[in-house]
Amino acid sequence: MNRTRWAMSRTSWVVTLIALGVLALGALFFFTQFERRLTPYTWPPYGAARYNRFFALERILTQLHVPVTSLATIAPERMPLHPGDTLALGDDLERIDEDDARRIAAWVRSGGHLVLETGADVSATAHTPLLEALGVLKVKAADASAACVLLRADDASPAGANNGMNLCGQRFWLSPGVASNASVAIGDARQGYLFARVPLGRGRVSLLSNMGVMSGRSLEQVPAQHFVYRMLSPLPAGGHVYLVYALGELSFWKSLFIQGWPAWLASTLLLIGWMASRSQRLGPLMPAPLPQRRALLEHVQASGAFLFRRDAGASLHALACRDLLGWLQRRDPLVATLEGDALYQHLAERHSLDPAQVARAFHPPASAAAFRESIVDLAQLRSHP
Repeated sequence: MNRTRWAMSRTSWVVTLIALGVLALGALFFFTQFERRLTPYTWPPYGAARYNRFFALERILTQLHVPVTSLATIAPERMPLHPGDTLALGDDLERIDEDDARRIAAWVRSGGHLVLETGADVSATAHTPLLEALGVLKVKAADASAACVLLRADDASPAGANNGMNLCGQRFWLSPGVASNASVAIGDARQGYLFARVPLGRGRVSLLSNMGVMSGRSLEQVPAQHFVYRMLSPLPAGGHVYLVYALGELSFWKSLFIQGWPAWLASTLLLIGWMASRSQRLGPLMPAPLPQRRALLEHVQASGAFLFRRDAGASLHALACRDLLGWLQRRDPLVATLEGDALYQHLAERHSLDPAQVARAFHPPASAAAFRESIVDLAQLRSHP
């Protein structure tokens, strides 16, 4: 007995040691073959970052404690421009009318800083009211060509950072009197410019062929950050930066229809479901007879069919005549004193009927067709007042 217990105990110990060995080998294989790594994942933009091309620039300037506002309008009440402010116009320059163009040009000459994009079609952009009011852009007869220039970061950029990026766009040309006063320029007067800053009155205008360097994820690159900061500099104390990412802001209802369709679609389905649950159920035009009345009706119809088959309807006709005469006597006592043709004549005059039709109604029927006609005539007499 003791030997058996010792053998069972030894077997259990062997099984336990084998299981522990397998687990140890599995753990050793896992920690030697697998390495824990952090994998960065780029989420698609959502919220304001999805429609505001200057969202990243706004966040950067906010962290630098620079007063900044992103707008989709140039209305004076939303964007009160003062000398020392900076205005960046992303696109849709053709939407700016002449009054706003004159107001912005006067603000620049009083000491403002305007940053704008010439766009891909320079010949069409130059004839917009704003650029005509500024008078800094020249339309050249030759076709404008696309070009790229490599921007490099400073030597003080962090190690391993991307120290170069391309600034690409459609070249533009400056007016002769303006080109000679350009303080900063990328390009020349012969081949065209990709970027130029020119003075205008007490202010300045920064022309950029493509604002993609200021938009979206481009600012993740160090050269783009340095270029944009230098383009916006200097930022005077007390100045405000306005970033207009689009013109022609959608109304609330259009935005709700275009961007909020999941909400209104769900609300519509809920409303339809609630109306369906609260509405009255539609059924047949005539209500069905009650079950307890249906049995009585079938019993009456069966009794009438039995009586009609027994004596060809004579007893039913006599019963109908007696019932009608009793009903008439209660309404006209004179009927009780009349009989035969006198009764038929009296009833015909009273109900405006033919005496022959009244007489036929009271005579015993000779056939099923005559029985039906007599019953119809008796019912017609009863339906009259």
